[in-house]
Amino acid sequence: MSEEKAPPVSGEVVVGKYRVERVIGSGGMGVVVAATQLELDRPVAIKFLTADAAKAPEVVARFSREARAVAKIQGEHVARVLDVGSLENGLPYMVMEYLEGADLSQRIAQQGRLPLPEIAGYLLEACEALAEAHAANIVHRDLKPANLFLATRPDRTIIVKLLDFGISKTSADSTGGITSTQAVMGSPVYMSPEQLVSAKSVDARSDIWSLGVVLYEALVGSAPFNAESMPQIVTRILHTPAPRLAAVRPDLPPAVDAIVARCLDKDPAARFGDVAELAWALAPFVEDSARSVERIARVLGRSRSAPPPASIVVPVGRSGADAWGGTQAQIPRRNAGPWLVGAVLGICALVGVAAVVVRGVHRAEPDPQPSVAVGVAASSVVTADPTPVKLAPPSDPDPPAPSSTLTTDAVPRPRPGVPHGPARPAPSGPIASPASSAPPAPAPAPTAEPSDPLHMGIK
Repeated sequence: MSEEKAPPVSGEVVVGKYRVERVIGSGGMGVVVAATQLELDRPVAIKFLTADAAKAPEVVARFSREARAVAKIQGEHVARVLDVGSLENGLPYMVMEYLEGADLSQRIAQQGRLPLPEIAGYLLEACEALAEAHAANIVHRDLKPANLFLATRPDRTIIVKLLDFGISKTSADSTGGITSTQAVMGSPVYMSPEQLVSAKSVDARSDIWSLGVVLYEALVGSAPFNAESMPQIVTRILHTPAPRLAAVRPDLPPAVDAIVARCLDKDPAARFGDVAELAWALAPFVEDSARSVERIARVLGRSRSAPPPASIVVPVGRSGADAWGGTQAQIPRRNAGPWLVGAVLGICALVGVAAVVVRGVHRAEPDPQPSVAVGVAASSVVTADPTPVKLAPPSDPDPPAPSSTLTTDAVPRPRPGVPHGPARPAPSGPIASPASSAPPAPAPAPTAEPSDPLHMGIK
């Protein structure tokens, strides 16, 4: 290794503007140091290529393209690039904003499992950063907890910053590049199957796979495809179905299991089409997510309204689940209890009113059968037969012979048990009767009348 190509050490001033303070991170391709910008007296972070990586011309070219591409991303969820250049020995460097905080891998190591709203919020902010990158035809290809930095704002709130586009793929890489080199420098645990097979042919859906691995790890405490050796990890990613989140965390909503399962589908076409769809799926678990989701959709040129739920999350192995994999508990819905109670009370009230109306009608209108009996009984004394009734003259002591026009059935008799009204007064003088010439029997004594005025005159 050439000494001229070694990164600067602590206390060294770089290009007369930046004084190196300490090393804050290192990777396969570069080293990141904390430094002070002398003219503005502000902290910055400087990324240098390692001496070995700087020996490859294609790596140096990619480093410069990465700096230019990231500089075009203006969103707050990507660390800003402030300056680029090369040292006197030819070693490239990139000056970025200095961030205080810790990365997501440290957060997981400290707590083990993160609350669902917390990690869903982190991933939603990461989707904002990726939306800008993907819109610029940049695929990150190295998404992992260590590259999701939880920076602390001046008000002590947390903001996610996406780091390390060192092995990102741009549209300029379609004809070649450092495929073999970056395949070793990446993180196989978080790589998609297609990236393990051919890193230069991946698209944005490879980053969605990586986000699914991050989500699983943050909720479980370990990655889904961990193994003792890299060949075992690669074999599991390529050939073993992804473990179900529900098998380890049955306490989580089924929709989260469906989101992870879709992200980790080995067929890229079966995953979310872009980070906007993933953001729509994560939104129900994040408070005040509408603005973030809208920004993501706008950057990608998508409609601001969410697509149908079935196109976002496809439930797998969940009987009785809806198109969101059973998200009834997460998507705000109205409680049916008050509506059901109100409906039952309304029906009961209608039934009560109907009963009162029917009873009133029944009591207001007399029974038709008694009415007929009353009419017949009241009129039978004088109008039982249409033939005129012959009356004997008052001076004749003997009544005339019975008229042959009258029959015993001409005068109907009251039926037993049927109430009837009092008979009308008979005309003065005897009435001819075929059965007997005796005067009609006196009417029975009146009975007590009911007190209900609706029944007056019926009996």
